[in-house]
Amino acid sequence: MRVVPLLLLTLAALPLFGQSNDVAVWAGSSSVGKTTLAGSDIRFDRGDAFGASFTHFFSHHYAAEIAAYDMRHDGTVRVQGVDVIGVGRLHMMSFGATLQWHAEHSRRIDPYLGGGLAWTRAGSLHTADLDNAGIGRVSIESRIGFTGLAGVSVGLVKQLAVAGEVRTIGYHPNSGPKSDQVRLELSPLLYSLGLRWRF
Repeated sequence: MRVVPLLLLTLAALPLFGQSNDVAVWAGSSSVGKTTLAGSDIRFDRGDAFGASFTHFFSHHYAAEIAAYDMRHDGTVRVQGVDVIGVGRLHMMSFGATLQWHAEHSRRIDPYLGGGLAWTRAGSLHTADLDNAGIGRVSIESRIGFTGLAGVSVGLVKQLAVAGEVRTIGYHPNSGPKSDQVRLELSPLLYSLGLRWRF
């Protein structure tokens, strides 16, 4: 009778032998959507994105990741194709958690997909142009949204790999005073290169 509990313990412990982790640093670019208003558009240029992530592998195929990204974009209000108001620099921080499927974590080349949730916050916008237009400082709310990613890792040595990744973050925050709010269609799309250390 002792064989059954022993067998169950052995089976429960098997996944632990496949477990591993990696930490990564990321750098790349980010683009955000255009917000269309009556007769004008709020646009932000392609910005810089930097991040860090920690991934825990439950097996060769399944993993969970937590990640943080910093993104910065300069924005304008454009009327009939002409920039008329500079809205300043949009600074966003996003913190996400995803579940991932990897083709084969133990192989040299490992394509992967993932999805989950991200909480994103943005700093307020404030420029002399906004003051002169009678708008003043514009606050932007924090929100939780879906995040998805696709990437591929290429092992250099046993513990070190490089990776390329595309990541989208769902972020459609309200901005401005409650009496006259504007919904910004941001939803950053990130293209990043990373260095992953496995342990």
